[in-house]
Amino acid sequence: MPTTTPAPASPNLDAYYGEFTSAEKKEVLSVPLRLVAAWAKNDEVGVSDVFTEDGVMILPGDVMKKGREEIRAFMGAAYAGPFKGTGVTGRPVDVRFVTDDVALIRTHGGILAPGETEIAPELAVRSTWVCVKRDGQWQLAGYQNSPRGEGATLRW
Repeated sequence: MPTTTPAPASPNLDAYYGEFTSAEKKEVLSVPLRLVAAWAKNDEVGVSDVFTEDGVMILPGDVMKKGREEIRAFMGAAYAGPFKGTGVTGRPVDVRFVTDDVALIRTHGGILAPGETEIAPELAVRSTWVCVKRDGQWQLAGYQNSPRGEGATLRW
């Protein structure tokens, strides 16, 4: 059986993965990468598809959305309003496996205002990602963030 040599990692991905270099950790860290990519397009369907069918998203300001449809509708309204043209970014600061198919990720990141490459202090967040592997793919079962850093006042 022929083997395939993986393409070299890009410097940006190497910086993103940081100390989390095992194949298993890189695989589960694809979840935040997929969400960031969908957000960059302001694609509410792409964001909701990162979640499991019954996934939960909890955000500051008493926001709790259950299931892909609620998440999609919330993100669609957000991209038509206050998040229009925004992006998100972040980096993992902790990755741990509860079982072979359940992982917890903690990231530091935030929302990028349109045209910005740095997170404004009031848009910085600390996030917890509960990821599950279903049918061979990691998905997001639960996501929650809270404001992070001095002056953080993010409200939805």
